[in-house]
Amino acid sequence: MTDQDLWNRLSAFELDVEGAALPFSRRLARDQNWSVEFARSVIFEYKRFLYLSMVAGHRVTPSEEVDEAWHLHLCYTRSYWEELCGKVLERPLHHTPTEGGSEQGEVFRGLYAETLGSYRREFGEAPPAGVWPGIDERFSPRRSRGIEDTGTSLVLPKVWLKRGVAVLGVLGMGALAIGCREQLVGEDGNISKEAVIGIVIGVIALFWLFRAGKGGGGKGGSGCSGGFSCSSGCSSGCGGGCGGD
Repeated sequence: MTDQDLWNRLSAFELDVEGAALPFSRRLARDQNWSVEFARSVIFEYKRFLYLSMVAGHRVTPSEEVDEAWHLHLCYTRSYWEELCGKVLERPLHHTPTEGGSEQGEVFRGLYAETLGSYRREFGEAPPAGVWPGIDERFSPRRSRGIEDTGTSLVLPKVWLKRGVAVLGVLGMGALAIGCREQLVGEDGNISKEAVIGIVIGVIALFWLFRAGKGGGGKGGSGCSGGFSCSSGCSSGCGGGCGGD
């Protein structure tokens, strides 16, 4: 290991504030639909990434999982700029997203490969595949984000969800129509079962259609995709803001 003192400072650096109702690790797990245990393993790898950014001697690129931890940490401005950059790393560290395009894609594939090589050299072991996937998987456009174990989870694009909700709404209204045809109120004076089912499904469908239509979410961060690099540049501010609880 090139700089043991730096690693010792990073190891001692705590992202979870003692006594917080929603500490960093739990917030990360909640935002990414991860288990808390997996979120903590990502935080450990985030610290290793921070170490590499200082000692590798080249620009480094994180995995998507590590980058999510980085995004969230940037929202904790005092922790990131004052504690991490000011006292642990002792220099600023900036998040620089790709400018897009196939040429940039090749650049970041190369940087990611270099980062994995530096990881093996500095830590004497291969990076864990669960947090640091191979190059092709890392940059695959079809790679699912935010799910720790896709073997036990069903991952669907948001557009499929919206379409499914729309179909559910149509079915609900159809059931309501059936209820109306059979008369909303039966001979016994009670609302028919078909009408009740139709109304409930219709209300649920309308609710989810409204939620889906709002788009986005409350998760903070830069909202960038693709490859990332970091630089120990000179600017010491953080623009923008982060939303959500």
